[in-house]
Amino acid sequence: MVDDAVLITKRIKEMVSEVSSVSEIIIAHDYATAVNAILQHAPNVVLLDIHLPDKSGLDLLEFITANYPLISVIMITNKVAQYYKEMCLHKGAKHFIDKSKDFETIPTIVASYC
Repeated sequence: MVDDAVLITKRIKEMVSEVSSVSEIIIAHDYATAVNAILQHAPNVVLLDIHLPDKSGLDLLEFITANYPLISVIMITNKVAQYYKEMCLHKGAKHFIDKSKDFETIPTIVASYC
C-alpha cells in the first residue's frame, strides 16, 4: 500500500488485514520506499495513491506495469476526475477507487485480486 497519509494507510491496513487471502501488508509513504518494498517483497497487489510527496503515483504505476506486469495495481485516490481515471487505467491500473465515496469497497476489491 502506497499513500502519504498515515491515517489512510492505517485504516486501509485494518480493513485489508481482514481479507483471508492477504498474508502480508507492506506500507510505503513515498515513491522511493515503495520501489524498495516492491523489489524486496514482490507483492501480488499494490494499492496506490496518485499524490505522493517525492514523485507522482502515476510514475510508480508506470514503473510497476513496465517492470512487474503480474502485480495488480489498484488506484485509491481523491483525484477522481475522469481524466485521472482514464489515465490510470490506460497506464495499467486494474481498478480505480474514489477514496471519498468507495473507501468501504477496498477489502472486496483487494480480495478479488488476491
